[in-house]
Amino acid sequence: MSDCEEKSCCQETSCHDEKAEKCHEEGNLVEHILHMWRSAGCTAWSEVVTEILKEKIRKQWGAELEKGADAFVATMGAGWQAKVAKAKAEAEFRKAVEKAMLG
Repeated sequence: MSDCEEKSCCQETSCHDEKAEKCHEEGNLVEHILHMWRSAGCTAWSEVVTEILKEKIRKQWGAELEKGADAFVATMGAGWQAKVAKAKAEAEFRKAVEKAMLG
């Protein structure tokens, strides 16, 4: 059994990495295709579970998460404005030094 065929369903390793060529050479094309279907099936299941959990988390905690997101955005905005003010002050200082030195 090739390395590709031995991997369990939801392991992140698949034949589509640097081992892909070796997988195709060693294995049967049908086995490779079956592996791809199994891997895609696991990915799909994982995505569905994630979507369901996201819906439930939003339903249960959405309001609190929205408030947290608002606080985060406000904080990031204040930090950004502080950086812009600092950059402007440095630019003004630079102009003043240039004017003093160069006339």
